Amino acid sequence: MTKIQIDLDEEEDEIVEIYKLVNNLKTKQEAIKKMVKYFKAEIKPKNLKDKDYFEV
Repeated sequence: MTKIQIDLDEEEDEIVEIYKLVNNLKTKQEAIKKMVKYFKAEIKPKNLKDKDYFEV
């Protein structure tokens, strides 16, 4: 488990609050956790050549 502390501006806070209310969630933390599932992340090495990265 990872804990993240974020500072939301007023507009972002309103978006999270609305999402929370629409989905009958209890906390903003639950809302953010569900919102994150809409994204797909891909991690690639930035300073390595593909050949070096995939060698075992």
